[in-house]
Amino acid sequence: MMPAHARRPQLIGLAVVLLAAAFALKWWYRAANVDDLHFVLKPVTMLVGLLSGETWTLVPGEGYVFPGIRVLIDRSCSGINFMVLASASFAFLLLRRADAGCSAPLLAALAVGGAYVLTVLVNSGRILVLIALQRLALPVSPVMHEAIGAFFFLASLVLATLLFDRHLRTTPPPHAQAP
Repeated sequence: MMPAHARRPQLIGLAVVLLAAAFALKWWYRAANVDDLHFVLKPVTMLVGLLSGETWTLVPGEGYVFPGIRVLIDRSCSGINFMVLASASFAFLLLRRADAGCSAPLLAALAVGGAYVLTVLVNSGRILVLIALQRLALPVSPVMHEAIGAFFFLASLVLATLLFDRHLRTTPPPHAQAP
């Protein structure tokens, strides 16, 4: 196994690549439309539809509409910013681990995949809470809508990062595990 000081340039290079990818995604997102965001909007819509019992329709250029409850899942509901932050948090936690070795790039890619799954779950939960409030006839102003989203995303990011960090700290290095 390579000593930690010898791996530092590799880890710095990987960190630079991850930061560049995050900036590239943010740059792409500036001009992305609903059709570009199906990879994240459709799974959220399907999960919300499944758990709420509501049917939805895709309106090209607008988003996913739940006509029975007058809800539109559009570009602003994508959670891309959360996904970028979660990916970076998870990847840097993995990179900090001294025993990652040559598997660090693979682990960083897995962190991005985990962040994607977390984004779909958290975003679906946020939308389901808003639907529940609507069903209870509680008025949700645009400011309240954003506050609920900020709370959900921030709380989820902090909790997931803390849990992942704890898991990494309590998991023995790969070379220390029995065959």
